[in-house]
Amino acid sequence: MSHAVYLAIDTATYDKFKYVEAQLNESSKDKLAHELGEVLADASVQVIEQVFIQLLERQKARSLQADRQQMAKDSEKVIDHVLAACKKYLPWSIALISNERLVPLVEYFSQLIVHQEKQVFIRYAVDDVLVDEAFTKIDEVRDGQAASIPDAFICLNKIIDAGVDQLVRTPKTLLKFNFIVNKTLNGAIQVSTNMAYKRLAALGKEVHIESAPHYIDHFLSFLQTDNKKSSS
Repeated sequence: MSHAVYLAIDTATYDKFKYVEAQLNESSKDKLAHELGEVLADASVQVIEQVFIQLLERQKARSLQADRQQMAKDSEKVIDHVLAACKKYLPWSIALISNERLVPLVEYFSQLIVHQEKQVFIRYAVDDVLVDEAFTKIDEVRDGQAASIPDAFICLNKIIDAGVDQLVRTPKTLLKFNFIVNKTLNGAIQVSTNMAYKRLAALGKEVHIESAPHYIDHFLSFLQTDNKKSSS
């Protein structure tokens, strides 16, 4: 049974993406790099907000203890850094790219977009072996085995990294950046992901057995049995 992560994208962002796609297909002479950069930045912010920020907001609202409030603040600092990196580097990285070089990127993302009812999602596949490993550890946590919490969070990190690979690293290779830009982006990606993964792994060591399912359920809410219905 295959699985995929489904991340919601708002209609306005999707419509802007479709506009850029249509203009590229019509061989428009207008430079579209800036518009596409803004679309990708907006989509990235929406993904980060639903995966991380909504969880942090609920965590702060339901946590009265000082240590848990501090955990939320520490996580928030990391997410703020990742958000800032997305807003800075996505528009900058493609600002000078020609329309012709944008076509493979837009075609790639178009294949990742799916519709369920009236909602637009960007979807990425997750390896079945990884999903099985994650569910094994998560079941152990639900059975009260506190020792399995760190391993469960490490599995969540791996699922998130599959998304980084398909939504960030692979698209970057399609644009064939020069050495300097490529090195700059690789550095930004590595710093941001390392910070996020270390924070999530640390969270796996900090949370109690009573609250661990709350975090796990939030991340699992994006993981579905893969039933891709329709593309963009």
